Amino acid sequence: MTIDLLQLQVLDSLLREGSLTRTADQLGLAQPTVSRVLARLRRHFGDPLFVRAGQRMEPTARALELSEPLAGVLAGVRSMEGGSANFDPGKDERCFRLYMVDGGVVHVLPRLLRGLGDAAPHVSVRSVQCDPRELEGQLEQGRIDLALGSFPQLANHIHKRPLWLERYATVMRAGHPCATGLDRATFVRQRHVLVALGDTHHEYGVAARALADLLPPAAILCHVPGFTAAAHIVRHTDALATLPRRLAHALAADLDLRVVDTPLALPTLQLSLYWHERTHRDAANAWLRERVRQVLGASAG
Repeated sequence: MTIDLLQLQVLDSLLREGSLTRTADQLGLAQPTVSRVLARLRRHFGDPLFVRAGQRMEPTARALELSEPLAGVLAGVRSMEGGSANFDPGKDERCFRLYMVDGGVVHVLPRLLRGLGDAAPHVSVRSVQCDPRELEGQLEQGRIDLALGSFPQLANHIHKRPLWLERYATVMRAGHPCATGLDRATFVRQRHVLVALGDTHHEYGVAARALADLLPPAAILCHVPGFTAAAHIVRHTDALATLPRRLAHALAADLDLRVVDTPLALPTLQLSLYWHERTHRDAANAWLRERVRQVLGASAG
């Protein structure tokens, strides 16, 4: 087994932080990813490397022996990455490729493009699609720069930055009898358009399954593959659609829909940015991640 850069960074952070949680936060990784990396390091070196002592992970003698050569390797990597990694958004040309479900294209992309504005006049953005099962590989190969959404299956060498926790709302046409509000019994009696995101592994699937389990089959008008299609259908029928709240308000403003609270306790949706270790230190990618955070941060509450 060979050791890659991410494994070295995890080892270095654990030596300094003595914590899986703080290491995960520092490197922008999920804690299970850090645990898996540590397990591989333990197998490689034939040593536990860290043992728990109270709230800390204390290094073994072998881990301490590795600290000095590890520091030298990482210093060499940092020197190699210097110089040519500059990015000037005011001058440089770059086409960033983003992956998101249709709701992100409608709700997030317009605001991001406005946010680029004069700061990056030669930068463009392409919304790309792929087989969701190949998303991790597309990030790894550099064919996608950033993924925006809620994709808990992304794990191997994937960095993650949470943006906001999303709740749900229900939309309907203007003039619908339920436009002033819904209780649970009335909600169940209505016809519904359900969004089926297929094999995207998007966390919305948890809420979609909860709705499908609650509603009698006769209450389901249809299933559609995207949020925008659901909104257009309810505009022309008496059906309801339950969508992520911010997206619901954005579509309602465009389509003259009404938005009410969903009278169910559905699980929240964690929206995040995802990128691969290979682009973690790329100056252009780092700039884009920060720009997305700035543009979308105002709605992260």
